[in-house]
Amino acid sequence: MIDIYSPLSGTTIALKDVEDPVLAGGIVGAGCAVRPVETRMHEVCAPVSGKLLKVHPHAFIIFTAAGVGVLCHLGIDTVKLHGEGFEVLRTEGDVVEAGDAVIRWDSSVAKAHHLSTSVSVIACDLPESMIQMRSTIGTEIQSRDLLFQIHNGESA
Repeated sequence: MIDIYSPLSGTTIALKDVEDPVLAGGIVGAGCAVRPVETRMHEVCAPVSGKLLKVHPHAFIIFTAAGVGVLCHLGIDTVKLHGEGFEVLRTEGDVVEAGDAVIRWDSSVAKAHHLSTSVSVIACDLPESMIQMRSTIGTEIQSRDLLFQIHNGESA
């Protein structure tokens, strides 16, 4: 099993309730999202250990040792901000441990542009049947708390 931790503190929401049809439809993969409890500066942490495959101000992908890509997407349509409100702390190719800060994000900038601040955490290209939620949807979660687990063929 691969443990996936919350990248920031907030309230968990089902992926199907995210305001983006591609993410909500599971086209990218399975997972869930976290809506920050406050509009402020957040250190968005690596939800899993691995190598940073892609890093953009609004999103990053970590490739785990087990060969699974985990996407962390900050907000919806935040690519339109062209990096405003984001500070990238790591570089593509960096090896990170779960809980390491990857991006510093002022979510008030997205809120001021009337954009969603939900942060989607998605196991890329995996079906929902491989995900086991460890945090109840609709409850508060702290940064670095266990969010869900990916079953990768090992027995539980």
